[in-house]
Amino acid sequence: MFDLHNLGWNSFQQLCLTITREILGQTVEAFLDSGDGGRDGAFTGNWRPVGYEKLSGHFVIQCKFTSRNNYVLRKGDLSDEVQKTRRLVAAGLCDSYMLMTNAGLSGTRAKEVTALFKEAGVRHVAVLGSTWINQQIRENKRLRMLVPRVYGLGDLSQILDERAYVQARAILESMREDLAKVVVTDAYRRAVEAINKHSFVLLIGEPAAGKTTVASLLAMAALDQWNASTLKLDDPSKMAERWNPEEPSQFFWLDDAFGVTQYEDFLVHRWNHILPQIRPMLRKGAKIVMTSRDYIYNRARKDLKESAFPLLKESQVVIDVHDLSSEEKRQILYNHLKLGKQRRSFRTEIKPYLEGVASHRRFIPETARRLADPIFTRDLFIDEYYIGQFVERREQLLQEVLQGLDAESKAALALIYMRNGRLESPIDLQSSERERLLSVSVVI
Repeated sequence: MFDLHNLGWNSFQQLCLTITREILGQTVEAFLDSGDGGRDGAFTGNWRPVGYEKLSGHFVIQCKFTSRNNYVLRKGDLSDEVQKTRRLVAAGLCDSYMLMTNAGLSGTRAKEVTALFKEAGVRHVAVLGSTWINQQIRENKRLRMLVPRVYGLGDLSQILDERAYVQARAILESMREDLAKVVVTDAYRRAVEAINKHSFVLLIGEPAAGKTTVASLLAMAALDQWNASTLKLDDPSKMAERWNPEEPSQFFWLDDAFGVTQYEDFLVHRWNHILPQIRPMLRKGAKIVMTSRDYIYNRARKDLKESAFPLLKESQVVIDVHDLSSEEKRQILYNHLKLGKQRRSFRTEIKPYLEGVASHRRFIPETARRLADPIFTRDLFIDEYYIGQFVERREQLLQEVLQGLDAESKAALALIYMRNGRLESPIDLQSSERERLLSVSVVI
């Protein structure tokens, strides 16, 4: 059994709608979280569910979530839903009604609930409780891949063999806090599609855009989907050394493939050396996930032999934080604050400003992580202006990037600053500039 009560109502609703698409085979229209009129999802047309007669007309899907563990659904919990259903039936919008809940549901209670909605005028009723939902999660690998949060909600030994379970547990332990806060974005869905179609994906994005989180989720899913042994490496030459043609499936994960904070040409030369070997690796069942900061990859492209491996272009997933939808940003911010380390008094005080944070043009997932950690908000004054500056300036994140640069790069930045943002070519250093550059690595 999976601890579905820990999902939260929004994530549970997304799980239910994914189940209807992946398990029940219906493309479902999802409605807004508020003002849905008793419909979390709906579709119109024909449907032949297993074990039922062919159904047609207007279908309504309602998700009933409880945060209480081992709670059993009661008829009284559905009084509001029954009233809404009567209005939907009267409006001709509900021929069939599907109730999905993470609460417990006995056979007797299911009959009573079915009778309630039939009395409201519904012709066909399906009631699916926690036992049925847990069964779908256990039996459907693709469902788990599309809703990766469920990996952290149950005993994985139920669905993985011992070797894969040990690896999965190690990955989960390293990302347990992040997994609870995951919001499945369009970038993650495209990454899943790429790894399924090509067995290869290159994740590109600016710092703190979520590349490593997506890669770790794909590694977790690879253990489940393909029983793949996972290898996290920092050098492409090691990938060639560790590949075993006799092992049906290996998952290679290379973070910062072309450099951590700056371009490292020796890594690109090693990639060029092994590119001809990647095709046979993929044909034999290997899966490869690479990540790179966008500015580093743009520099690396000049030296990469992309023509030797077209998938570098074809199977790219650019994680652009500016492409996050408003709802995704709100959910990311909500998850981090709810599951973060801030005290209740802080969350209460900052609540009126959260909509402005989520809609800010400079908001990134890292903003939510730092806002949820007292270490980063120790001196933050709770006021619209100062919170806006917290989101806008990202000074601490910039400092971390600068500290990761080598001495030559720091000196180059310092010289650009001393020249007011412009450098002529060739550069002719003045004696005073030489003296300052000698100490720049100590100052920064």
